[in-house]
Amino acid sequence: MAASTYQQRIQEFKKELAQTEGHLRNLSVARIVCFIGILFFGYQYLSGGFEWTWLVFCGVLAAAFVISLVFYQRGKDKQALLEKLLSLNEKEWKAVTEDVIAFEDGEAFMDDQHNFSGDLDVFGPASLFQSLNRTGTVSGGQHLAESLQQPMQDVRDIREVQEAVKTLASQIDFRQHFMAHAQLAQEGKDDVKELRQWLDAPMDFLHRRNLRLVSWICPLLVCLAIVYYAVSGNYAVMLLCLMINWIILLMTARKVLAVHNLLSNKEKLLKKFAVLLQMIKQLSRGEGSWLQRQQQTAAEADKALHQLARISNQLDQRLNLLVGIVLNSIILYDLHCVFRLERWKAKYRHRLNEWIDTIARQETVNSLATFAYNHPAYTYPVFREKPGVTGTAIGHPLIPSSQCVTNDCSIGNGDQFLIITGSNMSGKSTFLRSVSVNWLLAMTGAPVCAAEFSCSPLRIMTSMRIKDSIARHTSYFQAELLRLQHIIQVLKSGQQVFIILDEILKGTNSEDKLAGSRELIRHFLQYNCTGMIATHDLDLGALEAEYPQQIRNYCFESSLDNGCLHFDYRMRPGIARNKNATFLMKQMEII
Repeated sequence: MAASTYQQRIQEFKKELAQTEGHLRNLSVARIVCFIGILFFGYQYLSGGFEWTWLVFCGVLAAAFVISLVFYQRGKDKQALLEKLLSLNEKEWKAVTEDVIAFEDGEAFMDDQHNFSGDLDVFGPASLFQSLNRTGTVSGGQHLAESLQQPMQDVRDIREVQEAVKTLASQIDFRQHFMAHAQLAQEGKDDVKELRQWLDAPMDFLHRRNLRLVSWICPLLVCLAIVYYAVSGNYAVMLLCLMINWIILLMTARKVLAVHNLLSNKEKLLKKFAVLLQMIKQLSRGEGSWLQRQQQTAAEADKALHQLARISNQLDQRLNLLVGIVLNSIILYDLHCVFRLERWKAKYRHRLNEWIDTIARQETVNSLATFAYNHPAYTYPVFREKPGVTGTAIGHPLIPSSQCVTNDCSIGNGDQFLIITGSNMSGKSTFLRSVSVNWLLAMTGAPVCAAEFSCSPLRIMTSMRIKDSIARHTSYFQAELLRLQHIIQVLKSGQQVFIILDEILKGTNSEDKLAGSRELIRHFLQYNCTGMIATHDLDLGALEAEYPQQIRNYCFESSLDNGCLHFDYRMRPGIARNKNATFLMKQMEII
């Protein structure tokens, strides 16, 4: 269904884009004709005794030229929007039909020290972020990343987002237009940061009453002096007044420049932010409380941001020679711009951050809604109070459905830890990530890759891909110990934690590794945590007999069929018995 919808939209946007391009060509021809006509009638006016009829023709063509220019710019804006929408649908079609994800992968957010993101492929190429990401602004991408790094822990908040995702999943036109406009905003990495710096900066002009009076009195004196010069021919008074104006400008130049540096070239961004907030305001929201709050926040934002965009553009005009010299000399143009900016800031400074965050939140939920639309077979999780997870047919959302093998899982229902054994490449690590990634998706408000899934919001902590670091002077073994130490410190704080460990203490000898692993698991059982541990140490399975109410053994097996190694990637109760390392080494002619 999603694939056919995207294909249909591709055809529609291609057709509309072709029509728009044809319209633009016609307008270009019309402008050329108008320009030639203006030259012709102008020549007739000058060479024909200044007959006013020719001047009327020139005026009509000049008006037509301006009108065609306005329509041409509107057409260019429409063309840019259609190109974004066409590109977006082509990417979506490839995503659902070929499993090719061409969206930003969030590599900038990768952090080896994070509790789980490095181990669960949350960021980077072929990551969860890339699969979800449908943000168009830098702020939206950052908010989506934060939602994955620090997922919600309050069930009520998660359910509200779930309802918003369900509502928006069917509103493909809104989601795609929102993303296209967000991309057209072309937000730079420091744009929002500079806006917030301007908001936090002290107001150096508005509260200076004397300066406000001067900003009106001095221009008035200059205008009177110009009139006096025109009547009397005496320019001394005019020069004196102009000199006073420039002294005032020079005295305030440093602070005006500081404001301009923070707000320069922000007009387009602010206008697009206003458009996005207007779209939120007009959205058909259903009954979702999350969307209702979004709309309440956006209620007056579009007009206010359009106003700020206009003032910002006016301040940018100070770089124009006519404005910078002539208007500043006469009316103190810079001062009037910063006064208008500070009046705006006094009225809305506590709202702008909220408006920007509203756009970012909307982009995040739109991303989750697109994910839900592209995966109609996924289910929305149910949340429970008791720590743990129960799921049937759990698969990994980053593995194509045609290749994905699913398994059931239950933790926290009469057991605290699962010890999972199995031979190399049998599917242990993939299963650990399948459960963890779906648990993470559940806490963001998204649907999960499972037939049924119930869990409790809690903190996820992993130790799977530990790396040594020359820069931090840590060996592999020390890095693993530091990660385990961090997990214990969090457990001691009383937080509920879901722990994922893959092959504990790989950096030491087998006997020491087994003894240390046993003691670590025993230590975990004292705390408010659940988890899964994958290991090749089959002797760890003996802990089930020691703690029958807290530990369960599961395994992934491999088999030899006619000299070929076979994996079914199915999890089953018990301890693994089959081994394949020696066989694989012989098959690859290593030994």
